Amino acid sequence: QMLRFTSRSLLASARSVSRTALRTAPVAFQQQRFMSSMDGTKTLQNLKDAFAGECMAHARYQFFAQRADVEGYVDQAIIFRSLAESELNHAMGHLEFLMESGDPVTHQPMGNTRENLASAQVGEHHDSTEMYVQMAATARTEGLEEAADWFDTLASAEATHLKVVQRSQLDMDDLDAAV
Repeated sequence: QMLRFTSRSLLASARSVSRTALRTAPVAFQQQRFMSSMDGTKTLQNLKDAFAGECMAHARYQFFAQRADVEGYVDQAIIFRSLAESELNHAMGHLEFLMESGDPVTHQPMGNTRENLASAQVGEHHDSTEMYVQMAATARTEGLEEAADWFDTLASAEATHLKVVQRSQLDMDDLDAAV
């Protein structure tokens, strides 16, 4: 019974923290936009590393929530999802700081929708034609055919993502031309 109480307390706390983070994060980041340039600084690398870490934590906690659901632990799944949402908010905050230095993945400008679409195209192209293709080849060389097939599947998915982003860019161009 005590364990159940603790779990419910954690659940309520997780929900509260998540709601508070959503309300306060944008204001805090607006107030702290005092840096003019971080190029070449350790802080820039720290922000990139923290962004990557928060993104991984978000994905891990989403995965943990799915596992908890499968195992029938509803409260724990809710806690993991709340933590995942919080980690995603942290990552978004890091991107606010990184915006002036460019996309931490593609090194392309980011900020407005046109820049973001261009950066997304670079990333999706890389993932579909280089990264996953090379990973599949490595897995095959190592005799790990199942992993190679997985990487091939992801390369195909990323190629589809690229087409979606390209179509979105064309749609945006059409909208702008019509105005």
